Amino acid sequence: MRLSELSARSGVSVATVKYYLREGLLAPGTPVTARQSDYGEEHVRRLRLVRALLTVGGMTVQQARDVLAVAEDPAFGRHERLGVAQYMLGPHVEPPEETDPERELWDQVAAEMRGLLDELGWRVNDEAPALASLVRAVVSIRSLGYRSGKEDIRRYAEALRPIAEEEYAVLEGHPNLEEAIEAAVAYTVLYEPLLLALRRLAHEDVSARWYGTAPGRTHGTPISSP
Repeated sequence: MRLSELSARSGVSVATVKYYLREGLLAPGTPVTARQSDYGEEHVRRLRLVRALLTVGGMTVQQARDVLAVAEDPAFGRHERLGVAQYMLGPHVEPPEETDPERELWDQVAAEMRGLLDELGWRVNDEAPALASLVRAVVSIRSLGYRSGKEDIRRYAEALRPIAEEEYAVLEGHPNLEEAIEAAVAYTVLYEPLLLALRRLAHEDVSARWYGTAPGRTHGTPISSP
């Protein structure tokens, strides 16, 4: 297919396709003439992936290059190839400086969260960006005096693990690596707001059942499930 057809098939403008070619995010097509090249289905898949990394994932061009470099390196397995995309998504949280008064609490929480993951049997790298994000969240909660004990966090973890397994079962339906990475980025970025929205709706439902009024009930009496 020509460049114009590649643009139409992928939904990426011709100018943007040319930019991706210049930046090395898209491999050149097969030359047909001095000024024309032919492109295949592999270019359509790559454009979908690049668009997911840059637009959905919010990565920089260099970060996208890094993801693509790992994806193309046969020295890495599927776990590493999918994982590098998620690691690039961030957020990237840095621990407080050694002289920061908060550092003692940070180290305490980091050790506690690492211990919890070990107890759960989760195989998570110490450098995982999400682990630092978890520590930051717990440190912030505890600094403000709110409850965030290890057992509370364990319940969240145990509830989320089956969801993660279902999502990766979907990724298994994408034997093509580029499609799997694209789906992993989409599930990570697009589904997190969905999870947050459902949690807040669940809060509203529980509040209505516990504190709402119904015929024959007084305010403040929990309402039983139908």
